[in-house]
Amino acid sequence: MRNARIGGACLIIGALCASEPALAVDQARLQRFFTLMDADGDGLVSRPEFQAGKGAVFLAIDVDGSMTLSQDEMRLTPEGFKLLAGDDGVVDGEEFVAADVASFDAIDKNKDHQIDLAELTAYVAQYSD
Repeated sequence: MRNARIGGACLIIGALCASEPALAVDQARLQRFFTLMDADGDGLVSRPEFQAGKGAVFLAIDVDGSMTLSQDEMRLTPEGFKLLAGDDGVVDGEEFVAADVASFDAIDKNKDHQIDLAELTAYVAQYSD
């Protein structure tokens, strides 16, 4: 579903679970996705790195190798997942990469044209399951 819009990249990055005990594990997962996108290793993700990293993040989230993402793999609220997946209930690679839900600008709260891990974490937490 290409017209999915929730204004951000949480669907591309995966989401943190709401429960406190799982937070450390989920923070590690989010750090791993951030590192995949931070191609130059400077601790910041530029717009080009963000765009280029979407495919790698998709493959990392697709734990069962189906080339589609389920709600469980993405760890989103049902509402957030439905906005991206649409009626078929899965997100394929093309939907994932093309989704407007993957908005660099929505994550870059301080508008410095770079995303740091704190900005990403704060953004993803809005759509966590």
